[in-house]
Amino acid sequence: MGSQMKILVTGGTGFIGSKLCPSLLSKGHQLYVLTRNRLKAQKILPIAGIQFIEQLNEIPTDVHFDAVINLAGAAIVHRWTGAYKGVLKKSRIGITQGLMTFFSQHQYKPTIWINGSAIGYYGPQGDNGISETDTPNPSFSHELCLAWEQEALKAKGFGCRVCLLRTGIVLGSDGGVLAQMRTPFKAGLGGPIATGKQWMSWIHIDDLIRIIQFCLENASVEGPVNATAPKPVTNQEFTRILGKIWHRPTLLRMPAFVMLILYGQMAKELLISGQKVLPTKMLREKFVFTYPQLTLALEAIEGK
Repeated sequence: MGSQMKILVTGGTGFIGSKLCPSLLSKGHQLYVLTRNRLKAQKILPIAGIQFIEQLNEIPTDVHFDAVINLAGAAIVHRWTGAYKGVLKKSRIGITQGLMTFFSQHQYKPTIWINGSAIGYYGPQGDNGISETDTPNPSFSHELCLAWEQEALKAKGFGCRVCLLRTGIVLGSDGGVLAQMRTPFKAGLGGPIATGKQWMSWIHIDDLIRIIQFCLENASVEGPVNATAPKPVTNQEFTRILGKIWHRPTLLRMPAFVMLILYGQMAKELLISGQKVLPTKMLREKFVFTYPQLTLALEAIEGK
């Protein structure tokens, strides 16, 4: 396979995808982006070099994809009602099932499959560092990620090398968690959540995109990949560093019971509990993080 690939991307207009697609184009790859709304996608992403499709059956039968990057999924930071849990499953597992059906009937099979997942796979954890081989704890976030990963692993039946991106909290300038935190912090309402001792495993969006490209290019990478920076921090430390960079106080602690009232099970699993996830596989592959430390990452995002 040459260095230039034909890649099918889902989730191309999301926070990660909208940064990934231009980066892939800059390396000469040819992209097909599956989107619910072609016109909206054309406004978000560069048009040159991208074919936008709303249905998989729009793809000509003679197109041979080298890789699939499947990132589509509804926002996880949301109150997990029964109905919304259904949305989360359908947007991840349903789309992946659709891709499997398409490629099972398509003449040409991809050889690389990079699939979204999240560190939620491990469920709530304590203070121990977690590598890709560690045992998860039962939780909805684990069930969701497990089902998504299991569906993606069916691509091995096509002869694909499958990488499962267990992504941490993604930090970038125009979207993601920082966009949600900016308003309360700027209003002087920022502070730790609950005890603040829970671990936050984060990654700068540029490093995440470099990990995805590393997975594309390196045949040695397979299976679960912890897409997190090598130096996770506690919620209290994250809050302190962010407050310092934004020049805002961080004295107002958000009690656990308030988060539970607002977000219920999602708060319990993802905000009040934490995970100290380490990028064991990427470090073993000698991947070098541009932003291994939170201060470096946040300073780069804020242009300091």
